[in-house]
Amino acid sequence: MEKRVESIVYRRMTYADYRHINKVGGEEQGGGGQSYIDFPIANINLQEWYSFLGNHTTTGAGNRPKWDFKINSLGLTINEDIRIYQRRPASVSIASQKLPEHSSGGKRIASWHPNNSFPLDYNPDIDNLVIYIIKTIDGEYWAGWFLKNEIPKNWNVNDELKALFEEESGKIDVQTKILFDTENKDWPFYFDAQTIINQIKSDDDVEEDLLNQDTSPALANLENEDVALEVKERIFKIRKRNNRIVKELKKLYGGNCQITGETMTFKKRNGELYSEVHHLIPLGESGSDSYANAIVISPLIHRMLHYADVSGIDLNNIVDNKLKIKINGDDYEITWLPQHLETVQKSLED
Repeated sequence: MEKRVESIVYRRMTYADYRHINKVGGEEQGGGGQSYIDFPIANINLQEWYSFLGNHTTTGAGNRPKWDFKINSLGLTINEDIRIYQRRPASVSIASQKLPEHSSGGKRIASWHPNNSFPLDYNPDIDNLVIYIIKTIDGEYWAGWFLKNEIPKNWNVNDELKALFEEESGKIDVQTKILFDTENKDWPFYFDAQTIINQIKSDDDVEEDLLNQDTSPALANLENEDVALEVKERIFKIRKRNNRIVKELKKLYGGNCQITGETMTFKKRNGELYSEVHHLIPLGESGSDSYANAIVISPLIHRMLHYADVSGIDLNNIVDNKLKIKINGDDYEITWLPQHLETVQKSLED
């Protein structure tokens, strides 16, 4: 079944971790070793865990959070209980990952059980063992793993998925469309939708397309096609990398246009106001992809700023959080919220 990825958490297992969760109870003096898999807070902070798992189910020692939920395993028709909890201030852990045949409290996730091809042993000098959990856009969780030292040539991997091979652990908040096959336990990820529902663009897809449209007059006037393509590619990559700015500014303003408020926008099916983000100095004209250079506006105002006769955009003339501008000779005002304006003022000082 085809699913769409919202985010991924992952951990490259140390060989010590791997040995601990595979030891038999009583195998050595002092017991059978740890039963959990640790994720350092330094790599995935608590706020990111809440983003991934939602509100905690309960709390433990020191009022630290615990999440109990259901998880699926790639390539298997198994849905089981899992607990993730903050074991200590420095780490969040997946609980009870001993093998049930080795420990009475063992509840190893099926995907990571040797009966389902998870390695009985491996050489950490030549291979990396990585476990991961995918969160889908409809709130499901799927466990998977791979044992590779480098990216196989036949695996579909983009810049976001490369982190699984390059970092010790982390959380990937997917910005591009990444899909996966729930029946593929080897490497389930790909990018071209095979089902109709995923071929239809979501609101986020449409907004991303609009963001990546090139309306800079400087680019439109370039006569050398090779140069134009080179510049467009550079800008596209910058925008991809900074889509977080777009989302955070829209959230800050609640979708309201900084020029017209609610009057020139509309509500989406989910009840949120539709808005876009405009760069006051176009990226194609060396404008920065920063909070200071971006404003939240309605789609109509966005097109007017690109194609109409606009004058008065000088951030040095902001007074009382407002800047007077003219569009086709008519008076308008851009209004900033204080926390957004701080970034503008700081950029003017730099």
